Amino acid sequence: MGFDETIMHCGAPALCGIKPACLFSMNSKNYEDGSEKLHQWRQSFSKDKTFLVALKKSDGRFLFFIYDKKLLEQVLKNPANKEYLASKGYPVQRGFSAVIALLLHRLAVNESFPHEVGLFLGYPLEDVVGFEKQKAAGFKYSGIWKVYGDKESAIRRMNLYKSCTETCMKWLYDGLSVPSAAKKYKHGGTK
Repeated sequence: MGFDETIMHCGAPALCGIKPACLFSMNSKNYEDGSEKLHQWRQSFSKDKTFLVALKKSDGRFLFFIYDKKLLEQVLKNPANKEYLASKGYPVQRGFSAVIALLLHRLAVNESFPHEVGLFLGYPLEDVVGFEKQKAAGFKYSGIWKVYGDKESAIRRMNLYKSCTETCMKWLYDGLSVPSAAKKYKHGGTK
């Protein structure tokens, strides 16, 4: 997959405003092939409060964290989520920017993902805590994430993300740019 395809395949739900964030990696060649596009896209998406952050890892690959600020702020305003993140050392009392800065720092320097990243990706707290406590065992369902709580709700959400990605990938292959496909989806475009 090239740069555009990777961004859309892995980030469509966040780019389209239906998921708080997406996280994925890309090899350095693909990143370099698309770095100029990324600069343009950042300007386009930032108007809708959607941000594309690329973090260079020690092995040369790039880790992308794409987030919809409005959706992520809702996740971080939830009292139970705030309490959980505070227990993980996040400065929730200092606000959104401080929390995101610490997450990005942890993603940049750690070789493995911190358990709490699932919360930022929009996974229910019950599932994030279940994954952490049960060491990825004993789940009710496994899809985009491992489900320990409401299976039916999780499956509906996963299906929505999958449908969004498939629709946007089709539009990309039909000739739309990544920003155009995301905008079309946000404005109720049809397949």
